[in-house]
Amino acid sequence: MSEIVFEIKNLKKHYEINMGLFSKPKIIKALDGISFNVKKGEILSIVGESGCGKSTTAKLMLKIEEPTSGDILFEGKDITKLEGDELREYRKKVQIIFQDPYSSLNPRWKVGQIIGEPLILNTDMSDKEIKERVLYLMDKVGMLPEWYERYPHQFSGGQRQRIGIARALALNPEVIVCDEPVSALDVSIQAQVLNLLLELQEEFNLTYIFISHDLSVVEHISDRIVVMYFGEIVECDTVDTIFDNPQHDYTKKLINAIPIIN
Repeated sequence: MSEIVFEIKNLKKHYEINMGLFSKPKIIKALDGISFNVKKGEILSIVGESGCGKSTTAKLMLKIEEPTSGDILFEGKDITKLEGDELREYRKKVQIIFQDPYSSLNPRWKVGQIIGEPLILNTDMSDKEIKERVLYLMDKVGMLPEWYERYPHQFSGGQRQRIGIARALALNPEVIVCDEPVSALDVSIQAQVLNLLLELQEEFNLTYIFISHDLSVVEHISDRIVVMYFGEIVECDTVDTIFDNPQHDYTKKLINAIPIIN
């Protein structure tokens, strides 16, 4: 049996919206009791249209937000209860690649500073060791060493996303949450970035949680797919089963919406 890295149990996230002075607050159920697990070394994709709760799920797993109720177990420990050194260690093990490769990078910092920042904040490495590590990561994501002193605005969207990937790898994480990492890129560049992610997964023994609304993207990289609809999981199975024999009407509609080129 494959080792379970994440185990999500009856996870809920409700937001209270103030409707005015004389009105009762409105409760928005972004997540309403979802349960699934993530196995070590796999690519688990969470798919659904905007507002279905997939990005909220990612934020809770990254401990950017706190759940209303439910459990998030990482290697058997409930991350909602982590504090101090334990929380810092957890955040080293679980990193994120953001959707927008430009807004997620500090425009005032050079590439070397951006990729090296996690090492400065979380390790005792010397300046020389940090630079060597950054140049190593740049090479792994297909960036030239002379780009070390350049700024984000000097790069294309695909190159900026490579910077974000290198930064996510800096602390040798076990899990990387990919939050729509190719949706802001041209189709030809999407394929390059997806292939890069697959190569890095094999080389660094990574586990990916891949957030997307595009089933044509996740079909080619996923081991399993979680389909979300209005804060609930409507289907969870292997990629072959989902595409060959979808059970839920919403899943069927998502698959039918994939453009066909002829």
